[in-house]
Amino acid sequence: MSSDIKKQQSFLHGSVILIAATVIAKIIGAVYRIPLTNLLDSDGMGYYSTAYDLYVPMYSIAMAGLPIAISRMVAEYVTKSRYKDVTKTLHAAQVIFLVTGSVAFALLILLAFLSTGRLTFSIFGYNVGSFFESFNSNTLIPILAIAPSILFCCLMSAYRGYFEGLGNMTPTGVSEVIEASGKLLFGYTLALFVLKTTGNTFYAAAGALIGVTIGEVFCTLYLFIFYKRTRWKYITREEYDNSPEPGKLKKYIYAIILIAIPIVLGSLVNHITSLIDVVMVQKQLANGIRKAPEIFETNYAVYIKDMAEKYAKENKEFSLLSDLPVSLYGCHRGFAFSIYNLIPVLTSTLGVSAIPVLARAWTLKDKKAVRANIQTMLRTVAIIAIPCGFGIIALAKPILSLLYSSKSAIDIAAPNLQILGLCAIFAGINAPLVNMLQAIGKVSIPLKNIAIGAVLKIVCNFILVGVPEINIHGVPVGTTVCYAFICIANLFALAKYSNVRVDYYSTLIKPLFAGIGCGVVAYSVNYVLRGTLPERLITVASIAVAGLCYLALLALFNIIKEEDVLTLPMGEKICIILKKFKIVR
Repeated sequence: MSSDIKKQQSFLHGSVILIAATVIAKIIGAVYRIPLTNLLDSDGMGYYSTAYDLYVPMYSIAMAGLPIAISRMVAEYVTKSRYKDVTKTLHAAQVIFLVTGSVAFALLILLAFLSTGRLTFSIFGYNVGSFFESFNSNTLIPILAIAPSILFCCLMSAYRGYFEGLGNMTPTGVSEVIEASGKLLFGYTLALFVLKTTGNTFYAAAGALIGVTIGEVFCTLYLFIFYKRTRWKYITREEYDNSPEPGKLKKYIYAIILIAIPIVLGSLVNHITSLIDVVMVQKQLANGIRKAPEIFETNYAVYIKDMAEKYAKENKEFSLLSDLPVSLYGCHRGFAFSIYNLIPVLTSTLGVSAIPVLARAWTLKDKKAVRANIQTMLRTVAIIAIPCGFGIIALAKPILSLLYSSKSAIDIAAPNLQILGLCAIFAGINAPLVNMLQAIGKVSIPLKNIAIGAVLKIVCNFILVGVPEINIHGVPVGTTVCYAFICIANLFALAKYSNVRVDYYSTLIKPLFAGIGCGVVAYSVNYVLRGTLPERLITVASIAVAGLCYLALLALFNIIKEEDVLTLPMGEKICIILKKFKIVR
């Protein structure tokens, strides 16, 4: 391999690329999602979210764990200079993804017709369709609109895992930006056109989801072209020709599957829990409305009035029993959850870039490098996740008001977002923990912890959402309990199986103090300025001041380490700037 490619990078180097791409993609996504939410409102986002939540478990069947397995195997083969095995791994991945993608696509189509009552059958006397009885039949078209994207996701994920294993995060980052741009360009445009043409929010939701599919098509084309153009840059022809002969294709298929199965099962448990969640939540909300309709009519009087007026303009009647559950779920998923989810999505990029680096160190039995990467990972993810979580807790309603226009929906979503702020800390830290356990070969540990967390979530949601006084506000409680357990269990498992004595004070406790300070400052600034300036300007000012105070607290507690900064692209120049402001000593 060429000298610049051979150079061992810390995971932070690759993380910078992925984080930058993720931030750009999320900005584009916000430009897409926020106007889309305002366009479709909570009922349209209910159709959108319901279709998406049915899609995600099928997506996890098709690909979850496989890119990670590919990345880990490629990293190990490169470390051992077995370059023909690297290429064989990619070919094996393409075969697997073709099969799993086709199966997942077929399952999603089946699920679409089952969930909307178009297809019914019984198993041991139980009518399977009755499980989805609380679903609105209008979700069929949105589900069908997103179904084809599974096939393209599978194809592009093979290339992503290949390049990530080589330590090159650029293709993954660029493809994420292309994916987000496709949603913005095609998704919103189609949603707007369809809504103006038909006046139906479920058709408009389908148009938005077609944009998701189109984005995946362009991602796949980019990665395929990039691979063809750069194939011999990362592994030269000479190195390839001189490397040992590979085994038969089925050997690599079995190896990928062996690594991927626990990861797939873990992801599947997680997403099936979400599927049960979307069904259970709407069913329990409907049960609560049957038991005590007066509570819902009183607590959500303004929201119900707004929705009734909106439906009247579309010559429809708003039904408390059939329409309110999906609309309340849309408030949670479309408003609160979409903001919370930014944090674990952002920190998961750290885990992706850590896999090849930590896998190499583990393969070489370099205990010092293993410890250094784990310590740096925990400190970095804590620096990101903790202040974001406390910031959300402090400014939940102002943040929602900054982004969205539906005041009655914001009033419902704000308490949920506050609870999810705490959850964001656990989920944000947990995302890279899972990847680090996978990198050291302990792929079954996260599966066990996810399964237990999923049971806790289902139990909490079943109990809390069914209480009319709590209803939709019970959902984030179950999510928080779930991720708090998973995060703590994975943290102790990583310390145990890596034989690394984690310095919890410097990696987690000190960032916790700084994060709490950040949240207190954000709330205080917002409280003091309330009524003196436009609300949105106050929110932006609160976030900005809290961010500056957080940097000061990082410097005060000496949290950022010089050796970490030096591993970044342009690390020496960044380090000079940070030293000037005494953020790094």
